[in-house]
Amino acid sequence: MMARRIAFRARLTAAMAAVIAPLMTMPVSAGDAGALSIELNRLEQAGSACRVTFVAGNTLGADLEGMSLEIVIFDDKGLVRRMTLFDFGALPAGRQRVRQFELSDTRCETVTRVLVNGVADCTGANLDKGTCSEALRLTNKTETEFAG
Repeated sequence: MMARRIAFRARLTAAMAAVIAPLMTMPVSAGDAGALSIELNRLEQAGSACRVTFVAGNTLGADLEGMSLEIVIFDDKGLVRRMTLFDFGALPAGRQRVRQFELSDTRCETVTRVLVNGVADCTGANLDKGTCSEALRLTNKTETEFAG
């Protein structure tokens, strides 16, 4: 009787592993796994450059090996002043990171809008650009408009 129970448990464990294993390799979906939060935290003058500070958080359930966002900067006339890529680098799961970027020859008071035009790159286990785009959540602690 004991041998039958052990054999049954072994078969049950093998069957469960066969069902669960494919699920472990499925891409993470934004609705299931959390968010990729990007907070525009501060703009400050640093000599002739405007230093832009972001706080990035990753609750996607997987480490990001790298992420870049296409950013558009608008001036006080509503004109596009600059279109650039900000490389946020690695973002570990469940952690926050502060990233700073300098906009050369730019006065912060003339920056009226920061637009996330899209996710240029997003790499990590079971993650891709589409997943990161869907999971992107923007918040703002500045007077400058921040949109995506």
